[in-house]
Amino acid sequence: MDALQGQAMAQASERSRVAELARIAAALVRLDADTYGDCLSCGEEIADKRLGVDPAATLCIACARSSGAR
Repeated sequence: MDALQGQAMAQASERSRVAELARIAAALVRLDADTYGDCLSCGEEIADKRLGVDPAATLCIACARSSGAR
């Protein structure tokens, strides 16, 4: 049972790592397109403080709160 649990945890960790790399890649695309820092929901500027905490953030804090996203 421990081996199965360890395998499941490793798979979850890998999925998380792949998802984070995709978020970073998408942020780099937005940077190249000169849209980095713009909220994908409302179009307003994402606060520098928020981007400092999560450079791959796609939503301003107001939109993130209303959607339940991070």
